[in-house]
Amino acid sequence: MSIQNVKRGMGSFSRVLGKGIWRDFINIGRYKVALFGWLFSMLVGIGSAFIFGVVFQFNPITSAESGIQSDQVFVFFAGGIALSTFVDTAFWAPMGRVEQDIHYGTLEAVFVSPANRLAYLLSPTIADSILNLIFFIPAFVVIMVANGSITDIYVLGTTMLVVLLTIVSMITFGVFFAMIAILVRRSRPLAVFLSMLFQFFCGAYVPVQSYVALNRTLGEVLKYIAAIFPYTHCYDLFRYFTYGDTYHTLFPVWVEFLFLGITSVIFLGIAALLLKSVEKKAKKKGLSIL
Repeated sequence: MSIQNVKRGMGSFSRVLGKGIWRDFINIGRYKVALFGWLFSMLVGIGSAFIFGVVFQFNPITSAESGIQSDQVFVFFAGGIALSTFVDTAFWAPMGRVEQDIHYGTLEAVFVSPANRLAYLLSPTIADSILNLIFFIPAFVVIMVANGSITDIYVLGTTMLVVLLTIVSMITFGVFFAMIAILVRRSRPLAVFLSMLFQFFCGAYVPVQSYVALNRTLGEVLKYIAAIFPYTHCYDLFRYFTYGDTYHTLFPVWVEFLFLGITSVIFLGIAALLLKSVEKKAKKKGLSIL
């Protein structure tokens, strides 16, 4: 069988996307334990952040570079852990879909049919992001209460805007890793490593500003490397709008928004190119490569 070269418009894209999201909602409804698992993991994350906030304090260099005071550590960790749920979605949702379809032998059908394959890859990340948003809201309220901002409409609005931008950036990043899952096949160990590396490196648990504590020159280099990834700007902007002007962002706020948009588009573009590469290989060598 060969891949079909059929012109696919927005109607096809939206139908495939909608059916894919609905499929995931139906599946998660069948496995209610998974829903409780998501809820408990969020509760454990917030509980861990509370313990970190009580036990740990940032050293003077970290506080000076980031503007985070010793009594704000809980909010820092809680925000990082809460946003990390969307980071995990980018890695595991599309990869889980691809691995499942490889296991059941249905991935080939996706590539033989004229259905929009980009929509197929987007749908699991969007579905999981919507579900994660539902469980994120209670954690978000706890963070705002702890920060004393629960009645500040500006803070609530801007931080939720960053959360929504985080979801969008994770969706584009998720497509990228779905393609990696198709090309590499047994990519889960790689995904585990990259997920842990990105979350730590991009500032989920340690302010990127504090890298200068290792070495001033090395810290600056690491800061610019971290700026390549959309995660970094999501974490940084969330903290800026949470803490206010006392927080020192990596770059000017408008530059962070610009970087977030550019890096998201870049990774989506790379994913689209990888998709074209897979389709070309499938045409030449057959669907056994999938």
